[in-house]
Amino acid sequence: MVKYFKATRAMAKKNKRQVTKKNSQLNSLILRRATDAVPKVPIDFTVSQTQQYLFKNIKKIQTVSYIYVVDSGKRLAGVFSIKELYRHSGTKKISDFCCIDPIVTVSPTDSEERAAYLALQHNIKAVPVIDKNKIFVGVIPNDQILKILQRDMREDLLHMAGIRRAHAEIDDVIKIPLFQAVKHRIPWLILGLIGGLVAAGIVGLFEETLERNLILASFIPLVVYIADSVRTQLEAFAIRDITLYRKLEIGKYVTKQMAIVLITALILSISILIFGQILNYELIISVVLGLAIFSAISSSVITGIGVPFLFRKMHIDPANASGPIGTILQDITSVSVYFLIATAILT
Repeated sequence: MVKYFKATRAMAKKNKRQVTKKNSQLNSLILRRATDAVPKVPIDFTVSQTQQYLFKNIKKIQTVSYIYVVDSGKRLAGVFSIKELYRHSGTKKISDFCCIDPIVTVSPTDSEERAAYLALQHNIKAVPVIDKNKIFVGVIPNDQILKILQRDMREDLLHMAGIRRAHAEIDDVIKIPLFQAVKHRIPWLILGLIGGLVAAGIVGLFEETLERNLILASFIPLVVYIADSVRTQLEAFAIRDITLYRKLEIGKYVTKQMAIVLITALILSISILIFGQILNYELIISVVLGLAIFSAISSSVITGIGVPFLFRKMHIDPANASGPIGTILQDITSVSVYFLIATAILT
């Protein structure tokens, strides 16, 4: 199990380095969006020669919105619309009417969003891509520009709803292979199984207290459930906030959550005291339940917030690990607190 934790952390760090490296390489998202299957003609071509070129190579060309003019070094020298071919005589040189300067371009290291923005700003259907030596690499065609804009619009709408892609290392349930997803989850569930056996062993340690007060056994599910419910709420908030806020003030965040939990614990413990008297439980039993519920709920701050933040720090997906580990830690804590308080008061 320890080897698995180390392997998971090492894999996360390796993936982070690879992402950084990929972002700096020319093999960028821009190049993946680009195509070089576009009309490219020498700068000394005439209109007639360009028309013949198009007729001969039309099956190899993916988009003909623009015709790109390159020099002998394959550097981008100009660009003109397909419409221009039908506005000039066949003998006219394309260098006489093509757009030479300025030409709107992007580099392989630019972002996709910049390419889409330039296309909208200059009202063009495709954006040429040139490298640092101004060599023509290809173009980002109209359909790819629309895909970039559609994706960005969807992300913006999700952001408005408070939903963002986590900057943490997370599992994409749709894309991740089936057995890899199982592999990521099963170790934590096995730990939970072991923890359950530990919790059962803890109950056995208080056998004498149970023999004297059998009614205590009937309240174990209540104490465990209510504490774990609060922990689950905290865990959900913690994982969500880890996802939404890159610079979360941990101290302020934990203090606020702790205040909320303590008030909640106080209200619920007083409620159990009142309900206990309404249902004619012994006052001493109601007091034990009230104190146990207050203490167990208060401890959920550690398991509900601490566990997700710990796994986030370890570069492990909190959604995989926090549930099983947090649950069993909380259950062990709740059972221990319950019987320690009962033993102290009832013995």
